[in-house]
Amino acid sequence: MSEPRKRIRRSAQASKLAILQTAEARLIADGPDAVRVQPIARELGLTDAAVHYHFGSREALLETLLRYSGRRFLDELAAAIATHRAQGMGFDLARAAALLADFYDRKGAARLVMWLRFSGWAPEGAGMLTPLVDWLHEDRAARALAQGAPTPAREDSQYAIALLSASAMSQALFGDALLRSVDLDPAKAADFTAWLTGALGDQAASS
Repeated sequence: MSEPRKRIRRSAQASKLAILQTAEARLIADGPDAVRVQPIARELGLTDAAVHYHFGSREALLETLLRYSGRRFLDELAAAIATHRAQGMGFDLARAAALLADFYDRKGAARLVMWLRFSGWAPEGAGMLTPLVDWLHEDRAARALAQGAPTPAREDSQYAIALLSASAMSQALFGDALLRSVDLDPAKAADFTAWLTGALGDQAASS
């Protein structure tokens, strides 16, 4: 067992942020099971009671961590959308897929969501991916207007983003097993993502 660090005095806000940042690093490295109060407290030079003071319980810490990671994802998404718009570019399916894959897989959000769900947690929020839906739908509407076509249904954009999100989450959770289940070489994961984004792009363009 590692020795606890010397106690460090922080403001309440700084302590809470440090706990979340440390919890996120542990989630990325080793999954939800690694996000535990005692090792996080030791690493930060805090008492277990201090962590519980800020979050109440380990489960509450994990729920807060999911919201924290979600806000960071939304910040990255907003920056990507702003960059594309500033450059006069429309919706970028490949970029959207990459952002979702990073959030669900590398940052561990998919594993965290499943851990919380199996622990009895039920999400209360809605619409986290609305900025992606808006980005796609605005692009589809602009293309339809330029072609003199009717405005496309927003619901189709919602379906497309839901499918893209589900695919990214499934790959994060099941890894190689997803492609192996249909007798595909796991090395073709990038090809699968390219095929999916291409299919979604064709569907969005035709509807």
